[in-house]
This record gives sequence, structure tokens and C-alpha cells, in this order.
Amino acid sequence: MNVLIVDDQRLSRAGIVKMIAWEALGLRLAGECANGYEALRMLDELEIDLVITDVRMPLLDGLGLIEQAKELYPNIAFLVISGYDDYAYVRKSIQLAVADYLLKPADADELNAQLELLIGKTRSAREKAETQLRKTREQFIHLLLEGAYDRNELLLEDWTDIRPEEGEDAFAAAMFDCSEDKALLEARFRTLADGCETFLIRMRGDCYTLVAMGRAEAIEALLPVLRAELEDRGSYRFAGIGAAVRGIEALAGTATEASDAYLLQASLPDGGQERLTSPGAEGASSEMGAFPLNSSWERDWLLLLKKGNAKAIVGKLDELSGAGEPSAGGQDWLEGVYPYLQLRGAREIYEAGLIDEQTYEEAFGIARKLPYIAGLERKRDVVADYFSRCLDSENRLQTKQLKEAVENAKAFIDANYRLPINLTDLALTSYMSPGYFSTLFRQHTGRNFLEYVTQLRIEHAKKLIADDPDAKIGDVAVQCGYQDLKHFRKLFKRYTGVTPLQYKEGTGVD
Repeated sequence: MNVLIVDDQRLSRAGIVKMIAWEALGLRLAGECANGYEALRMLDELEIDLVITDVRMPLLDGLGLIEQAKELYPNIAFLVISGYDDYAYVRKSIQLAVADYLLKPADADELNAQLELLIGKTRSAREKAETQLRKTREQFIHLLLEGAYDRNELLLEDWTDIRPEEGEDAFAAAMFDCSEDKALLEARFRTLADGCETFLIRMRGDCYTLVAMGRAEAIEALLPVLRAELEDRGSYRFAGIGAAVRGIEALAGTATEASDAYLLQASLPDGGQERLTSPGAEGASSEMGAFPLNSSWERDWLLLLKKGNAKAIVGKLDELSGAGEPSAGGQDWLEGVYPYLQLRGAREIYEAGLIDEQTYEEAFGIARKLPYIAGLERKRDVVADYFSRCLDSENRLQTKQLKEAVENAKAFIDANYRLPINLTDLALTSYMSPGYFSTLFRQHTGRNFLEYVTQLRIEHAKKLIADDPDAKIGDVAVQCGYQDLKHFRKLFKRYTGVTPLQYKEGTGVD
């Protein structure tokens, strides 16, 4: 635990430092300061767990410090050591939920006994905080996988407060089907992932995405264990595993690799035996390497998909089989490549906001049927027909309806941004997935959902503070839709350049 000592007498601070059994109690001196005003500044810059403070100090006394600090940092514990045996001070300390009120000169044994008791009381609070941190990380990862973050700087900003210890920023992802109870699956993977933190996120039905986070060596050691587990076809019908990566900004990439491998297996008649790597991952089987699409061809094809050029897309597919009768090897290649193109292309136009979720899910059924369709020409016709229908001009009416749905959602946000608003809940009111809704919202407003809501709330917070300088920052946060004061403070500083407290004091006002 990190300790901050606040006392206007240097010798008093030195005496407290000397009395504390730092190593035995597992405490660390994070800093010292001479008044409550300086302490608030240090709390804003440092991670403090415990504040030991005097009462009477210049500028801002100890009880004033506690009252303001508890509003901003509710999880910090406080211990008062004062030379004033005054009932009013003691009563105020009790009201502020101070751990204890000791009189100077403090006895070393009494001080350390009180600190030991305080440390014990905080264990339960820390366990609760760790549970909440895990839930917050899981929610963040779920949003990331759904496509809610389209800019790395925003992703990294929101990850800052919940990121793990330095060096524990390696990730791996897997996608699989399993009908077992989620709680049992979570326990199983937690046991398998020695030294890693795991998150199991249900995507749809019995389909899950597993994300493992930890040190690079732990993630590398997990991959063969994970592969051996997911090869059990008695438990997992289809499974795909992405490569190990470093940094939260790379997680979406490895999750996409796992998804590609999973979807490709789902389209193959043999059930995807021994296909647990993505098409582009190292160590892929020779069968998975049987899709040698020319990189230039695929790049052009993806570009045409984003542009929504149906006629050109069909022409591009014709190039695959337009060079005369294919050899036996060429025919085998085309047999497998059409399901891949079906799924890869559908995802591309879905993420570009050109089709809705129902149309996107239709591609899954088509891809599963393709291997059973006799004749390459017929396979090509089915794939071409899908993209022609998706990108035909008749879909303009549907596009208009989607635009209206986003406009209605925007109007709702404009009117209710002071209330807690959840991307997933808002998307479901329009019968869209969070990722698809986020894409459409960004296309329509020029900003993603999180940016848009945050900007509205911070502007409202500035107005509330300007209109009532005596307003409590905690009350302002709640009125703007934020229950987490620390998160509100971080967002306020990101958008204004100053903390809410600085803005309240006038340093952030022009």
C-alpha cells in the first residue's frame, strides 16, 4: 500500500515516518506534503492507498482535505494524527469515516497496531475492487471485439485505467463452439491458463471468444495447451486460434485470425479437423495454406467490396475460373476458396455498413452449403448472386431505414446523455449488433458512439460547474451519467486539459 503523509511540521512528518514499520506492514512511503491543498495535487498525480494527516494546517486543513478527497477518491483510507483532543474534530472524523483519530505524540506500537488493523479492513475492499476491475476489463474487451473502437488513441485512453502491470500486455484469442455451461468453461480455461488472466465472452448461441492476457512467455506456453484442449471434438465442434500478440491495440487482429479460422472450418464438410490456426498464421497446416490467393487480386477485390461495386465484384470472381478448364489441383483450390471468399467478403461489407446483421448472417448459411453444391460454376454463381443482391440499388431503401434508425438513436442520446447510456442496449433497440451500430453511427455522425456521448457529457459538466462553483464534483459526475469518479476525472482532463477540481477553482476557465 502506498502512503501519503500530510503535516505542516517537518519534524512531525519525520517522526511518523520513523515510527512506522514499513517493511513488516508491507507499506511504502509515496510522498509527503505540508497542507491539504498540496495533498490534493499529489493525490491527482500518484496512486495512493492511505493518507495519514494532521488536522490543523494552513490553506486547507486535514478534515477539509478528507472531505474533498473522499469525493474524488472514495477508495482511499485516512488516518488522523492530531495534537488537538477536541470533540468537534473527533466527531467530524467519525462522520467522514476516518479509520481512527490518534493524538500526538503518537505511540509507535499504537500507530502500527492501528495500521495493521486498517490493512486488514482494506483486504475485503481490494477483493471487491479486483472483482469490479475484472468485470470492467471484460466489458471493455467485449466492446473492442464488437468493433466499438475504431481509433487506437481512444482505445489506449480507455485502457489506461484498467490495464495490467507492466509486461503483462501479451494476448491470444480463440473462438469455438461449445454447449457446456459457461461457468464450467471459465473454470476450465482458468486452470489451463497458468499465469494468464482469461476472459470468456459469449458471441452468439454456443459460440465463444476466449481472450488470454499475461506475460509473453505465459501466452506462448498457453498456445499448445489451448490447441490440445480445443482439438477435443467431443466438446468443441469448431475452433480457431489466433497468434500471440503484444499490446491491447493488437488484440482485435488475433481475434480476427481466430474468427477467420473458425468460420472457415464451419463451412467445410469435414468439420474442420485439425484446422486450429488462421489462414495467415505461422504453423498453419498445408490444407489451410491451400488458398494461395494473389495478394494483389484480393486487395483489389476487397477495395471493390468497400465501394459496393456489384458488377465489378462479379467480374472479379469470374477471373478465378475464367482461364479455361482448371487442373485437378486448381479445381481442389477453387472448391475451398469460394467459402473463404463468401465469409471474408460478407464481413468486409458488413463492417463497412453496407449490409445489416441479418444479411451478414445469411452468408454463414451459404458458406456452409457451398461444399455440397456440385460444380465450380454453380458455386461461383451462388457467391456472385449473394454479393449482387447485397449491393444492388434496391438496398437503398434499407440503407435509408438504417440511417433513420441511427438518427433516432442520436436524437435519444442528445436528449438523455445525462443518464447512463449503454452502446449494446441502444443498438438492441434498433435490432443491431453493437459493432454494426457503432459503424453506422460513426458513418452518420463522423464520431464513434463513445466520443459523441463523452463530448456531450463533458460540455454539460463544464456548464454545471460554471453555473454552480460550489457544486460537488461527485454530484456533477452523476448528473452527467458517470458513477465512477476516477473515470469521470480522466475523461474531463482528456477533453479539457485540466481536472474537474482545477476547472472548479477557475484554472480551466477562460
